[in-house]
Amino acid sequence: MTDPVDVIIVGLGPTGATLANLLCTMDLSVCVIEADETMYTLPRATHFDGEVMRVFQSIGLADKIKPDTHVNPGMTFINPQHEVILRWPRPAEIGPQNWHGSYRFHQPALEIALRQGLNRFPDARVLIGCEVIALEQDEDGVVAQYRTRKTGETDTVRGRYLVGCDGGRSPVRGMIGSELEDLGSHEQWIVVDLLMKRNVEGLTDGTVQFCSPDRPTTFMRCVGNRRRWEFMVMPGDDVRELVTPAGTWALLSPWLTPDDADIERSVAYFFHAIMAAPWRKGRVLLAGDAAHQTPPFLGQGLCAGIRDSANLAWKLASVVKGKAPHALLDSYEAERSPHVRLFIENAMQIGSIIQTTDPEQARKRDEDLAKSERLITSINPRLGPGLHGTAPAPAGTISHQPILSDGRPLDDVVGHRFVVLGHHDLLDKVSNATRMRWQDADLLYLPGEGLDYLDKIGARSVIIRPDRYILGTANTTEDLERLCELLPIFERKMEPS
Repeated sequence: MTDPVDVIIVGLGPTGATLANLLCTMDLSVCVIEADETMYTLPRATHFDGEVMRVFQSIGLADKIKPDTHVNPGMTFINPQHEVILRWPRPAEIGPQNWHGSYRFHQPALEIALRQGLNRFPDARVLIGCEVIALEQDEDGVVAQYRTRKTGETDTVRGRYLVGCDGGRSPVRGMIGSELEDLGSHEQWIVVDLLMKRNVEGLTDGTVQFCSPDRPTTFMRCVGNRRRWEFMVMPGDDVRELVTPAGTWALLSPWLTPDDADIERSVAYFFHAIMAAPWRKGRVLLAGDAAHQTPPFLGQGLCAGIRDSANLAWKLASVVKGKAPHALLDSYEAERSPHVRLFIENAMQIGSIIQTTDPEQARKRDEDLAKSERLITSINPRLGPGLHGTAPAPAGTISHQPILSDGRPLDDVVGHRFVVLGHHDLLDKVSNATRMRWQDADLLYLPGEGLDYLDKIGARSVIIRPDRYILGTANTTEDLERLCELLPIFERKMEPS
């Protein structure tokens, strides 16, 4: 058996690698077990949002990741008559997360940055080319048995907790008996990634949805000279033919010729909408595609996995360090599962607009959209029932990241801690008992900061969690003290779990 660690992570994709970086920045030891011997070097996911970049900021890697991104100006929906039926503009200016709202990225470059980030931590161990073949739990931890693919040799590692970030076919999910709920979206598309050899007139800087009943199609501007087209597979198509060079160039012919670009990859995908339940059995948890899968029409698949990591990491750290009870982990699925379900349902709604293949339904779709504002805005749902209890909105939503009086962004000052922002006259009057709770919760007290943000949310104080979601707001000292009772701490010291 190799040396025990605090957390075992199965899977070194973006979700697992982000979780590993988060836990290490919180001074936990991790062992990451990755089945593939080499990293996948072709494009896959292409989009993340400002909240995800904020997570990368929290692990000190945003500046390394940002140069390999392209700020996405938004999405335009066009019908067969080349009329704009819908727009989803993404503002060019920095958004409330103190990052842009939408980024295109190249997944291999992101994964390299995340993997290299783990080199900073002596307590991060990575086992490449190893697959988990069995799990055993007891009251104190989890033992993972794994096999090295090259040699067939087996070994074990023990952790206090284990998180399966091992993708849509997750072996860990099967080992804990988690079941999949089919949400009813299984469309097949051809995804084509290209390396442009020259500029081609008419290709926009954003994303275009060609909402044609003959063949719904997506174009997106990616990083550098990369571009992507996605084509819906239609009845009667020979998928094997469509992914050949000849078949792919036939699909691309309205826009490009082989003189314009090289095909990097042409592959058929099914766009699934799936939820797993449960996400946790004892000390084993699921995150990312192991827990949920979403159609790509919102570009939120990878984002959902990173949100899982951010929600789970600080809770694991609090429990392992003995600062919070084991029951805190019950809030992970309770908060995240309804949240990601809303994104999946929203993606399916957008997909139904794009994937209309009946000409009469497409005509009615265009008529109905003509009566609306023809604008999409990004959703910002609340977490499911969890730490914020019955507190009203904006509790349970992602906070803004204000710039503090010394010019630094909030997160750079707070780190992975709770923080209370508020007016001096309110914060200065809290009781000694409340200040003790702040100390036990490792809460940072910043009176007089973020007042413009407080004005925007109509509050005189706010408590923000380590994952940057709002625990709650208060307008009086008495309300703030009641809000502080929601801080997930032991009433006094207890041994680590």
